[in-house]
Amino acid sequence: MNDAIQRIRIEAEQDKQNKIKEVNNAKEKYKQLMNVVHNTSCDYTNNRHKMKRCQRCKTLKEANQIKVKVYECPMPLAHESALAVIFELQMPIEIRCYRDIIWQFTNRSNSHLENCMYEWLNVPSHGSKLKSFCTGFNNHKVRLVSSTKSISQTHYSTPPSIAHTSIEGFLFENSLKIQISPTKPIGFEDEVRILTPQLDHPDYKQLQFTVSTTQFVQNDVIAQLSNYSTRLKPSQIIEFGSFRSGHRLQWWNLLTILEMDSLSFAEESVAILIIHSILQYGPLISESKTFSESWCPESHQQLLEDHFVNELIVRLNHHLDDCQLNWQNELVLVVITMRILSICNTNMENKTVNLILKCRKIGEKSQVEKYRPVPAGKHRK
Repeated sequence: MNDAIQRIRIEAEQDKQNKIKEVNNAKEKYKQLMNVVHNTSCDYTNNRHKMKRCQRCKTLKEANQIKVKVYECPMPLAHESALAVIFELQMPIEIRCYRDIIWQFTNRSNSHLENCMYEWLNVPSHGSKLKSFCTGFNNHKVRLVSSTKSISQTHYSTPPSIAHTSIEGFLFENSLKIQISPTKPIGFEDEVRILTPQLDHPDYKQLQFTVSTTQFVQNDVIAQLSNYSTRLKPSQIIEFGSFRSGHRLQWWNLLTILEMDSLSFAEESVAILIIHSILQYGPLISESKTFSESWCPESHQQLLEDHFVNELIVRLNHHLDDCQLNWQNELVLVVITMRILSICNTNMENKTVNLILKCRKIGEKSQVEKYRPVPAGKHRK
């Protein structure tokens, strides 16, 4: 990066010297023309002054039309700022792609974010010098921008008077700020809404609120039993609707479902409810002194208790044994066991891994059976 900065500074210094030479030449020419003006008189014909034919007026007009554009250095004066600019131009493709992804995710609800920023490479005085140092693709999302205009884009870009402006009046340091494309993060409530899966099944749609939050009680579900689908048993509605009634109870409720077999994992809505609940990070504990494992939210503290994990593994094993011959949407069991493995204590990892392998083995077997050719004259059950 230092080599690139040095090359840009050398070119910029050469351009600056050329500009100084141009200003000096313009001033010299202006001086010569004005000497002619001062040493001559206007031409009159029949006591009438005709400017178009007057040589003195033509010379004066020519002198006043001498213009020299201002010079602006394309690189910031401070070395740290120059490093920031060249890094943005020559950023490794892996970092640029990663940052673009993060930026797009942050602005996913504002993909066409409008802003009053000025892109460095679109400023003629900067782009002409810096584009050759830019590496990678040109369609990246995060760009080098400035909240202030370049001198060449303001009223200061109007060529100063060659007669009354010193050489320094034609020379400017870089006026752009070093910034990147701004972000507009989505609001927290909108974030929650977007990340919460929606129930599409008509029998479960009215129970969407039980998936979206844990801030309700079981009585809220029971009180509205008559409003829900008659195709579901009241016990199913209560079990489904009560699963997230209190974030600390979700894993206990899962244990109950496995014990009583009250909900079918083959139901897509049930799978959505369980997967969303166990994968959601959940609220952080309010007092870190309560648990030494402050990294684990209250929603999943049960997985740090060995006796609970042991009971859960026993229930999952029984459930796997029961569904060996009828593996449907049991992939949710794999998600559950992987979640247990990611949080449980190290002494419970072997049991959990064995359970995961058992899930995989049964799943593979079911797929083999599903796609095995059926002998002629027989029908698949």
